[in-house]
Amino acid sequence: MLSFTHSPDHSLRPLPPTTYAQLAPALSALGMATQHFFQVPAAATAQEAITALTRLDAPTVAQLAGLASTAELEETIATRPLRLYDYVLLGRAALISPLGAAVRAYLRQHMQLSDEELESLFTYCLQLSAELENALEQFLAGPSGAAALAPLRRRQQQIEAVFEQHEASLRPALPPAATLGFDEGRLQLLRLALLLTQELRHTTAASAHPLLKALPSLTTLSDSAIEAITTRLSAVEAGERLPLSLPELVLLYQVLHVCALAFVSDVLGTLGLEDALPLADYPVAATPGTSRQAVAALATGFIGWVDREFGQEPTVQQARQEIAALAELLG
Repeated sequence: MLSFTHSPDHSLRPLPPTTYAQLAPALSALGMATQHFFQVPAAATAQEAITALTRLDAPTVAQLAGLASTAELEETIATRPLRLYDYVLLGRAALISPLGAAVRAYLRQHMQLSDEELESLFTYCLQLSAELENALEQFLAGPSGAAALAPLRRRQQQIEAVFEQHEASLRPALPPAATLGFDEGRLQLLRLALLLTQELRHTTAASAHPLLKALPSLTTLSDSAIEAITTRLSAVEAGERLPLSLPELVLLYQVLHVCALAFVSDVLGTLGLEDALPLADYPVAATPGTSRQAVAALATGFIGWVDREFGQEPTVQQARQEIAALAELLG
């Protein structure tokens, strides 16, 4: 069993000469995962959160990934055990996140592994890195035992929470299904639909209207997915070409349906959202007399295009069925 122990003077006892060789597979996987994490442009917010929490950044993980001997590992454990512990926690969180797919692909290609061999190696790396995490925990806790373990476990939970919160940004980018340009009116409509859908999904009056009760049944809508596409659309200028994956198109398809249903039902008035939403900022809804017709016309155009171009896709068919059920509830 792997362990790092203290000498009587509380320093680290010398490691067995074979320690690095024993841990090399796990250290290699952790190095690939942590470095990949800091190389994903879409994960900038998650990277900032991890750096604020642990002080790990791209240069630091590159340095730790470069450990190449028992002597270097021993020196790091003796002088920077918490930094190494954070690095192991980050690497393990990355390996079991969507980023783990990139590590698997690298191992398969460069080691010419079968699927069975790859799974066996990946499982072994996770088990070995768990042993390393536990050994570092025990070393950091020292004689204090359980009392010192609590903040370390809390640190682990905080890192895992960052990955859960930003999971969508860690997924490999999907190939674009279409590249579209939107005029100012359509661009503002999409932003309004996303904003309105989020307002409806998170209103505290969820029991007050059938539309709100049914929104959780729309499977494409999640906070992370809506936030990701909202961020992309907020950075786009009118007329700029924007590549969109099929899941992104389906999400916009559903939020535009929700927006249209909200405008033709009484939900906005019931909840007082007509005054709460910044409709004056959206040219398509600038005046009460024309807002509902403008929104319906622009939404119908995009919805019809998705139906024509991608109507045979299972995800679009499912999204359409969910919207039909939602509309039926409203009579």
